[in-house]
Amino acid sequence: VRGRHAAPKSRRTVGRWTAVAAREVGIVAAAVAVVVIAARLLFGQIAYVADDAMAPTLSPGERILVSPWGTPQAGDVILVSSREEWDVPADDAVVRVVAVGGQRVACCDESGGITVDGAPIEEPFVIGPTDQVTFDIIVPAGRVFVLTDDRSAARDSRAILDSAEGTVDLADVRGRVVAVVWPPRALGG
Repeated sequence: VRGRHAAPKSRRTVGRWTAVAAREVGIVAAAVAVVVIAARLLFGQIAYVADDAMAPTLSPGERILVSPWGTPQAGDVILVSSREEWDVPADDAVVRVVAVGGQRVACCDESGGITVDGAPIEEPFVIGPTDQVTFDIIVPAGRVFVLTDDRSAARDSRAILDSAEGTVDLADVRGRVVAVVWPPRALGG
């Protein structure tokens, strides 16, 4: 026998189902958030290549995977906070590390190339001349000297030689570019 104040069975079932569904949706949403955060911490972030300064290695519009792990080394392609002087159409810029703290980087040798610690470096990926601006710098500890692969772009350390001798603080490095994720292809390939 039902009491006068008892809700009909169908309303209790709908209310209970709604509560269970809301709880389940909340659990799934929390699990997805945890997975996304963990993936970003483990694997890095996806970034967008905004311009052609890293051609032919990277092209405008490509999506790249940027790993936060490890300290950038000479030759690494990295994502850095864009400097105002670089006039980059994004908050971040993709550049290549040429020299790290303690190394001496200079332009140019007899062939117009870059030297690091007095030795010419091989840069088969470079297009355009490097020798528009000359420099001879010892990179301070905790900083890197960066150049673009398309040297005519000059959106790199050469544009900020008056500021910290053109070097970029490692704190401004977002991470190393480890893969091109869209369209899928090998980095530099």
